[in-house]
Amino acid sequence: MSEADRQVVKGFVDAFIRGDLEDALTRLADDAVVDEADGMDFSGRFTGPAGFVKLIEKMTAGVEPRIDKNSLIDGGDVIVSRLDMTFTSRGSGRSLATRVTEIYTVRDGKIVGLDSFYKDPVAINALYNEK
Repeated sequence: MSEADRQVVKGFVDAFIRGDLEDALTRLADDAVVDEADGMDFSGRFTGPAGFVKLIEKMTAGVEPRIDKNSLIDGGDVIVSRLDMTFTSRGSGRSLATRVTEIYTVRDGKIVGLDSFYKDPVAINALYNEK
């Protein structure tokens, strides 16, 4: 991946950190495929900016995610993002710090693929379902 592709991903994550979802969405291609890890209460395949909004709505129904640190790694034909994140249960208020790894594919200045993997999906699902 080029430095320009790295900057697309950095801009996407930085916008999410700032809470600027509209800015983040401008970095997704209309046909972008976002694959949320299997086994999560918000798993699924989401397409394009509208699909990403549905993912965020589904995720934030149970937990409030916060990105604490983002490290980008050039993986050749992909950009890997290692995120230190904190998830807070909307039901109980309990929080969990954990790592999430995301693999991005960029084409023509837009993100066309995003695969997410959670270090401790069982613990995040437990938070998601706490009352």
